[in-house]
Amino acid sequence: MALLSVVSVADRAGFYTFAAALRASDHFTTLEGPGPFTVFAPTDAAFATMSPVVLDKFLRHDPERLHIVLGYHIAAGRVASARFADKRIRAVMQTGGDVMIDGRNGLRVNTARVIKPDLAAGNGVVHGIDALLWPREATVAVAGA
Repeated sequence: MALLSVVSVADRAGFYTFAAALRASDHFTTLEGPGPFTVFAPTDAAFATMSPVVLDKFLRHDPERLHIVLGYHIAAGRVASARFADKRIRAVMQTGGDVMIDGRNGLRVNTARVIKPDLAAGNGVVHGIDALLWPREATVAVAGA
């Protein structure tokens, strides 16, 4: 998998909804580039926590919110999970805002658990997580959907 892009690695590792959303977004061209990138890929089960109507609206009919939320899963640079061990780090994400990465007791990104760390890609690394990461402005907008 090492020569594949971060999007292809996420797809092949089973993060199908996330990879499909990236391919349909304006982030795709960037993520096919040289990078490097660190991507936190939510599971399909994380997307399934949304009602089908809200999920459809989010994925297909709200490109601005989708852009913000997807970008909140992407950081510049290639950072392996070992760099987070026993640390608490604030990371700035591609579309602004930051996440708290906590490696002091397991590995979490905000409240999401990292369940598949260090999936190597040719242009970065993918860490599979068990929940979507929501920047504040997108959380409020989705809650009102």
